[in-house]
Amino acid sequence: MADRRMAHTFDCSAEDYWDKLFFDDEYNRELFLGRLRFEHWQVVSQEQDDKKIRRVIDAVPPMPDLPSVLKKVVKDGLGYRETGVFDRATRRYQLSVVTKSLPGKVDVTGVTTTQSVGDKRCSRVHLAHAQANVRLVGGMIEARLLDDMEKSYAKAAEFSNRWIEQRGL
Repeated sequence: MADRRMAHTFDCSAEDYWDKLFFDDEYNRELFLGRLRFEHWQVVSQEQDDKKIRRVIDAVPPMPDLPSVLKKVVKDGLGYRETGVFDRATRRYQLSVVTKSLPGKVDVTGVTTTQSVGDKRCSRVHLAHAQANVRLVGGMIEARLLDDMEKSYAKAAEFSNRWIEQRGL
């Protein structure tokens, strides 16, 4: 079991982060398919009411250079399904991930929150948890998942601030 905290500052309000970035289709396509080079990224469903937004995403991140022992374990690829719920009142997004390889053996969850840090600036904090119940390589899988996630979140923060500047958000 491993945990990781990822924090980044954005040059927009917390409201704009959620409304004009996180849940914006064009932004997400450019981020995941363009900048992060995912093989596939698609919103499968999104339902909302006055209190919550529920979203399901199918994604296939790029296959990084993996040690041979991990390549054998993830022979079905790195695809996953993310199910998330955004609470409008607390501005908190809670997610869980089911991996294509090793479903039921790898548990990935996370919580994303934002906080205002001045006029038109906010901090996003993502707390990630990974647990891989795979004999001999579970710890290696957890560390690699969180390392790759941390790199993606850092790239996404850079991309996001350029996006914000270019669009005058």
